[in-house]
Amino acid sequence: MDDSPSLEEQIRHHALTLASIANNGLVFTADVFDRQRYEHTQLIATELLALVSNGTPAELDKIVSLEEGYMTPKIDVRGGVFDDTGRVLLIRDRSDEQWTLPGGWCDILEPPSEAIEREVQEESGLTVRASKLVAVLDRDVQKHEPVFPYHVYKMFFLCDIESHGVPSPIETMEVDWFPVEKLPELSKSRVLEGQIRLLHEHWAKPELPTVFD
Repeated sequence: MDDSPSLEEQIRHHALTLASIANNGLVFTADVFDRQRYEHTQLIATELLALVSNGTPAELDKIVSLEEGYMTPKIDVRGGVFDDTGRVLLIRDRSDEQWTLPGGWCDILEPPSEAIEREVQEESGLTVRASKLVAVLDRDVQKHEPVFPYHVYKMFFLCDIESHGVPSPIETMEVDWFPVEKLPELSKSRVLEGQIRLLHEHWAKPELPTVFD
């Protein structure tokens, strides 16, 4: 089996590397000619990303330009909530009408534990307490689809239920509990079956060590 990266993966990797060099250079340089070179490099990076993305160069330029300062990965948090029988809580997201663990992006100045507690409450109606960081995984290494024009770390937490409430109708179509052996169609952009099984293993054996890429 050939595990070498595809041409699309290589182009994306080089484009993100160029975008990182450009953004970081724009932070530290004071030379006007160097700034022009870095801005040109940033433009080339977004044009390369457009070759392997559904976004236009203009749309991708907005994404890359939003990253002011030293370019770093974005952080996505996901919560593993289980009932007494070991069923996992999933929400059906309105954006693609598929099922996923509750979660989303961390906000600036928001600790990741508070981010996942907020996301679970908003999307499922449950008030929870983050009890364990199970895994820190690289979205690219995990082979999520589709690929994004930026780099993402995914943090998976076990969460304990403290109280019940009403989910946000804006983001969530349905909320339900599923046996880990009988999961519905998942939103592979957000979560993979193996990640849910990993959370379930840690729920059953809390002493297991944190996993990371």
